[in-house]
Amino acid sequence: MIDLESSYRHCARAVESHYENFPVASRLLPASTRPAIAAIYAFARAADDFADEEPDTRRALELLGGWRALLYRAAEGPVDHQVFRALSDVIARYEVPVEWLDHLIMAFERDRRIVRHETFEDLLEYSVLSANPVGRLLLWIHGIRSESLFARSDAICTALQLANFWQDIAVDWQKGRVYVPQEELRIAGIPETALADPLNTEEFLSCEQRLKDRLFAYTAGLFSTGIPLPAAVGGRVGRELSLVWKGGVTILKKGRDPRRRLLERPVLTKGTWLGALFLPVSRKTLDRTLLALPDRSGTERLFERGRAVYEGKASFPS
Repeated sequence: MIDLESSYRHCARAVESHYENFPVASRLLPASTRPAIAAIYAFARAADDFADEEPDTRRALELLGGWRALLYRAAEGPVDHQVFRALSDVIARYEVPVEWLDHLIMAFERDRRIVRHETFEDLLEYSVLSANPVGRLLLWIHGIRSESLFARSDAICTALQLANFWQDIAVDWQKGRVYVPQEELRIAGIPETALADPLNTEEFLSCEQRLKDRLFAYTAGLFSTGIPLPAAVGGRVGRELSLVWKGGVTILKKGRDPRRRLLERPVLTKGTWLGALFLPVSRKTLDRTLLALPDRSGTERLFERGRAVYEGKASFPS
């Protein structure tokens, strides 16, 4: 059987070899828990690759089904596999809820079956599977069991997922997927076909900006619910969460910049990250952009709609 230490090293390399706009198992986290987070990341990264890189849907679903079988074997004991040898140790050591890991596989399966979404609420169903388990697992590994904090984490993770969608519209279109809600495309006056061949007219640029503003407002509402989380968690994990929140909000703002076309992918450079470090994790950080949006009443309603998704659960005492 593969050596446990070798398995953890393999997972660490998986983290180091993939570009991410948001930090994963960064050095802000305690050294003692970084290997566990890396093992979870390596598990999710490989499943994501099955869903994204296998052209045949039937074969992709078979690979994901096999990944699930290995997951539940790992929950029972060590598995002779580069990823699951370490993941089995993580599940046993931290008593990880295996269903959260399975939710990630379910999200990737859903990606191959559902490629259009009518409303923001339809995207929430996807994010519950694809994004929220990541934040919950991070908190769980660090001993946090508060349902209200899980809800605030869910808000941040869902917002990060949506921000990721808004920056990757062109990439996803090439894969046959559109995550921008169909309802929002209609409201903005943008036909779906324009995602492949956007116009350069003044009228179309105005439609693009309206869509970007609306996507920003709803997603900012979700980020708003997550504001108390970094301070509530505190310590190194709180600083990691603060950096993730700041990075997510920064890329969301870059995404709605009038100088950026809808299909251009914003990237956080080192300079951008340095600037993000000085942002306060507060409503003021969001309000500066919200107040500048032309359709104040419409975007404020969207902001509150996004904020309401998890705020009720986050306000319950734990």
